[in-house]
Amino acid sequence: MQSNNKLAALRDHLDKYLGLYVGIMIVLGIFLGYYFGGWVSHHENLMKYLMRAAIYIMIFPMLIMLNIRELKDAFKNWKVVASVVILNFLYSPAMAVLLGTAFLSNPFIRLGLFIAWVVPCSSMSIGYVGIMRGNIHSATSMVALSFILSLFLIPLEVNMYLSWFSTGITLSHDALMGIIMSIVMTVVTVLVIPLVIAIPTHEALVRKMGFEKFKRISPLFPSITLLGMYFIIFIIFFAHASVIITHIHDVLGVLYSALVFGSVSISLFTILFKYIKLGKQKTLEDNYRSSMVAILTGIPKNEATAIAISVIALQALSPKVAFMAAMAPSLLPAFQVIFLIVFLKLRRPIIRYYGANVDLIEKEEFAAKA
Repeated sequence: MQSNNKLAALRDHLDKYLGLYVGIMIVLGIFLGYYFGGWVSHHENLMKYLMRAAIYIMIFPMLIMLNIRELKDAFKNWKVVASVVILNFLYSPAMAVLLGTAFLSNPFIRLGLFIAWVVPCSSMSIGYVGIMRGNIHSATSMVALSFILSLFLIPLEVNMYLSWFSTGITLSHDALMGIIMSIVMTVVTVLVIPLVIAIPTHEALVRKMGFEKFKRISPLFPSITLLGMYFIIFIIFFAHASVIITHIHDVLGVLYSALVFGSVSISLFTILFKYIKLGKQKTLEDNYRSSMVAILTGIPKNEATAIAISVIALQALSPKVAFMAAMAPSLLPAFQVIFLIVFLKLRRPIIRYYGANVDLIEKEEFAAKA
């Protein structure tokens, strides 16, 4: 039990100080990359290998935590399903187009912002739902469903973006098809193949260890994912320090986009879902718990996946283009955590805003954990 507490404490620490650590990695990467610019230019291949290694360190532990069996329960509440799909794959990409056009001048950084917001949530969203005393079982189903849908929808929506909204990116038909195929292959290599390996790995671990013991070590997996993300963010900015210094206005554009997206989205859907009544049981408490599932599995994004797609899929154009596209998903974790922390801290006032009984919500959550 003590080991479990330490693993959970490590996960909670890395998640709580996500913005701080991402900021440190960015600053450290830029400083060292600029200072050792000559060394970096002579070791470009090494940088590519390190990025790819970090990508798999990020992705695989995340997939081991994905319980595909939860999909059987995913469609029990069609309102939650519809809300999560709309938030992940319609609303977020539309906001990326709108805010990218408003705040970003570089077309490849706009493309990176789109990729950053077309990817679904990560397993960390389940933890956020738990903190808000939402329906964790439903959240787990939504994470699994969103991930499966993303395997098909990410290439489709990026293709639509490049065809309709990629102002400033001039591509021939063959070049466009080349990028789309590269994205498809990236999804296969960094998501599908690891998923095919992760599913039997998950089942084997549960059978060998038992569910309770597997649950006790489970905080280790998101910790590894977060450490991998910190490492690849450092490598990205270390390898392209001179470029980032000349694009500081785009860094601010990503910040403005993230703050508008986070504040508008959280506020809008917290108000909207109060009146739409997503809960099946027609109680204020159930409506609150279901609404937290929709918000926290629909608005926060899995930037580890977005970084992987940006870095690998766009290398065919040039390393500089790949970096530009990876800039937004690399910066967003530091900005995303701002509105998430504020939202989580407002749990009790939000419960009261929904008209739900705070003590009953807390008691139900305690009973579910016991």
